[in-house]
Amino acid sequence: MSPLSDQEIAAARRVSVLEYFRTCLPRELIQVSAHDYRTKTHSSLVISDNGLFHWYSGGVGGNNAIDYLTKVEKLDFVSAVHRLNDLRPVLVQENQRECSSSKEPRPFVQPARDNTNLKVRAYLRGRGICEPVLQFCLGAGTLYQSRHGRYTNCVFLGLDANGTACSAFSRGCEGGWRGDAPGSQKKYGFIIPAATQDCPLVFVYEAPIDALSGATLRWQERGKDWRDRWYLALGGLNYQPLEWFLDNHPETTVLYLCLDNDRAGRQFSTRIQERLANRGYRIVDAPPRCGKDYNELLLRKKQSRKHGER
Repeated sequence: MSPLSDQEIAAARRVSVLEYFRTCLPRELIQVSAHDYRTKTHSSLVISDNGLFHWYSGGVGGNNAIDYLTKVEKLDFVSAVHRLNDLRPVLVQENQRECSSSKEPRPFVQPARDNTNLKVRAYLRGRGICEPVLQFCLGAGTLYQSRHGRYTNCVFLGLDANGTACSAFSRGCEGGWRGDAPGSQKKYGFIIPAATQDCPLVFVYEAPIDALSGATLRWQERGKDWRDRWYLALGGLNYQPLEWFLDNHPETTVLYLCLDNDRAGRQFSTRIQERLANRGYRIVDAPPRCGKDYNELLLRKKQSRKHGER
């Protein structure tokens, strides 16, 4: 096999994972939300239209097609670069076709509010969330109930600096369905604000229900003082909401990374610490002491209390 030139390597690195799949394996792609895809072969492989992918069961990820080919398909680096350069004429044609028929970005479509929150309240109480935390989020309007056909969903909103909804994550009250609303801007995460704007402490979670769980655990410890910190849900393994939060909250000095206690969560926590290492923050790695995530920790504590009362 011929040696690689710098130009060939650079050209291969410009190919995204989504471009590779759309060109070579279009039937493998399954769109699961406005910005995310999975594949038929690897159900735990998530590909985002921002260029990133993560293979949860394999514990690897990356931001270009070389990463995918070497880490998932196990090609050697040279073979991966040659394969992507062989595709270059096809990729150029596809890009030209997309540019010629390009459309404006999809507008954000917020899920319609139901006239009640009864099912959402019951579902989240079943997940261990306490009434004061529920009342606060429902009253703030960042959590509400929505219907899609015969299904009922919890909707968690992400707001911009002016308080305008720019993203929405839905979680089914029946079954395991979840997904982003069309046009959601993923840099706006679900936030439970601190009682004071200048609070320097933020606790960071992957999912909104984990943020609610963290707030519930704090309420169990401190009662009415549970809002002595910010609670931020990233909506997955996504840097953007944390970067946006830090840019808009310069008073922040301490971050607790309450990410999942699995391989993907641990690796992502390490990457965040490396990413922010030279920016002056005190960063504490704080996965749940037991269970996979903070909701599981909350439910285990609830179960332990029940056994203790018998």
